[in-house]
Amino acid sequence: MTTALLALALSSLWTVAQVLDAPPTSYALAAFGVLLTAIDLRHHRLPDALTLPLAVTLLALEFHRLGAAVLGAVVFGGAHLAIRRWRPAVMGGGDVKLAFGLGAVLPVPSLLPAAILSSAVTLAIAALRRARQAPHGPGLLAATWALTTL
Repeated sequence: MTTALLALALSSLWTVAQVLDAPPTSYALAAFGVLLTAIDLRHHRLPDALTLPLAVTLLALEFHRLGAAVLGAVVFGGAHLAIRRWRPAVMGGGDVKLAFGLGAVLPVPSLLPAAILSSAVTLAIAALRRARQAPHGPGLLAATWALTTL
């Protein structure tokens, strides 16, 4: 059942990206995002075996604007690292690594909307689960995919 749901989610995201003539990063975000979201929701972990290849893939796809991509990665990832250092219980290390990779595809003016949207998604997940805490990875992935695709 889980495999079918993952395949449905991935095909839906790819279809939307294709209809909107989205950049290649949208497809990479969808492929890695569906898998990372499922893992984070179930295990509250974002494995390096997926977050690091995603970061490399996104950086390679953004090579034509390498300076801006590195700046976005440093600012977005650095903000998440600062939060992790300030309040370690609020955010995991996997979220920080993921944020560095995702920042590469976000233009600097989109970083604040990405942070707000990802936080809103995380709060919605917590409300749906009726829990005080929720994984932040799905919110980061959803916000980044939405901002780069739509």
